[in-house]
Amino acid sequence: MGGWMLTVAVVFLIYAVVIKSKSNRLKRPRRSPKLNPPIWADQATKQLFKQFNQAWTNEIEKVVNERYCIQNGSLPPYEIQARWYELKKFLLLASFSKGLPMFSQKVDDIWHLFLEEDTLYQKFSTEFIGERIEHHPHGQPKHLPAERAWFDILYLSFFPISDHSYLWGDFLQEREEHERWMQNIKYQSSQIKSELGKRRAAAPTLESMDAFLAFAEDLMERKDNRLTQRVQQPEGYWYGAALFGVGTYGAIEIEERKSKHDGYNGDGIGYASGVDQDKEQDEDWHDLTSHVNEYQPGSDVVTQSTHSGSGCSSCSSCSGCSS
Repeated sequence: MGGWMLTVAVVFLIYAVVIKSKSNRLKRPRRSPKLNPPIWADQATKQLFKQFNQAWTNEIEKVVNERYCIQNGSLPPYEIQARWYELKKFLLLASFSKGLPMFSQKVDDIWHLFLEEDTLYQKFSTEFIGERIEHHPHGQPKHLPAERAWFDILYLSFFPISDHSYLWGDFLQEREEHERWMQNIKYQSSQIKSELGKRRAAAPTLESMDAFLAFAEDLMERKDNRLTQRVQQPEGYWYGAALFGVGTYGAIEIEERKSKHDGYNGDGIGYASGVDQDKEQDEDWHDLTSHVNEYQPGSDVVTQSTHSGSGCSSCSSCSGCSS
């Protein structure tokens, strides 16, 4: 009888250990997905993404997550994975655009923990672009509408909106700044490369900046309504073409029309039709911002996202840190 009870006890103990181990594995965050280059990427841009994915090792998330889970024990694993994924996107963008501000406190929190693992962080940065991607705290959060507009343009051009993107707050809230960037891209791209491009990197950062600017300029030269349409991808929707298709209205076409005498452009189109065009462009911009900010994962119908604004700063253009 005693031997039978001992056997049952041992079996029960083994079962409990297996269940607990399985439960721990289920709770442990999976490694965040690798970054995929945008659909317009040239060879240099693809190489930049390849170098990023090679430099990003399993050890990075494993080591930092041990501390992160201790500090945020109640945080679901998928939430930790989402923050890693968005940090990776930010670091990729910061690799070729100098001084890029950080616009998400939640993403910044995990960046800080990564920075505290100095050996790991230095190794990643060196293997990725040959130099450290610096982190510059601002002290108090700063309202940076122009910088936020630039971040939005880069993010939407390089990555699709997915169920992780809510971590950045609302996109496209600084329309005048977006239109100003459109003009700068079209007429002063060399100045953008000079001021924001990284020249010492051991990676094709300048080449990727060149490719992005060429992609943007090309879209702004076209007159194709299809460019205002989002593009469905496995994890969400890509809005890069739509951003430039709609944004060009305000940045280029209105500017050119206003330069005509009394609103007359020589084709029989006067001021009244220009007012109608402005209204149509306003509607297109509103539709674009609504689609981007109300993305619902797993559905082709855009409805109010359950993540929209949850836990995000009320000021999506405010930054506490920069690269």
